[in-house]
Amino acid sequence: MFRNLSSSQSGISVRTTVIILKLELIIEGKPAQAEITSVNGVVQLRYNGQLHEARVSEPESGIFLVIINGRVYRCALEKLSTGETEVVVNSRRVSIAVSDKKNLRHHSGASAGNGGPAALSSPMPGKVVRILLNPGDQVAANQGVLVVEAMKMQNEIQSPRAGKVLEINVSEGQTVNAGQTLGRVE
Repeated sequence: MFRNLSSSQSGISVRTTVIILKLELIIEGKPAQAEITSVNGVVQLRYNGQLHEARVSEPESGIFLVIINGRVYRCALEKLSTGETEVVVNSRRVSIAVSDKKNLRHHSGASAGNGGPAALSSPMPGKVVRILLNPGDQVAANQGVLVVEAMKMQNEIQSPRAGKVLEINVSEGQTVNAGQTLGRVE
């Protein structure tokens, strides 16, 4: 969920962006609940009832620095050939699976029926930062089509199957909601 708040003091307009995510996690095989709130780069994570505040930055593509209580954690997401995701935190690999409370598909951001076009959906609220393929382009199964950024983390939206990109319904820089259809693949 995005909330844009504007206020004006002394004639200066200030815009605040609030992002709220509620996630179900499986970390190293153990289920956990998380609620993440991000306000202009400051992230609050309520994890299994405990509140943590962090600063998150992305000094290079795919590498995130998370500062919690003065400790710095270097994090990277790595997708395995099995489709699972691992987070590498300070050289330690952590197996993690994430789903949101709305039961959206979280790995590929796509939903496909038994036939017909597959919808590419945003797994969470965010901003489209890159469009990798255009309508008419051929696409391989699990190939990235778009990249959506949420809380300084980039999520590649992948095609669930080989085929052709039918449509892209968003543009770079556009804000999107969780579950919003971003494009279709046939």
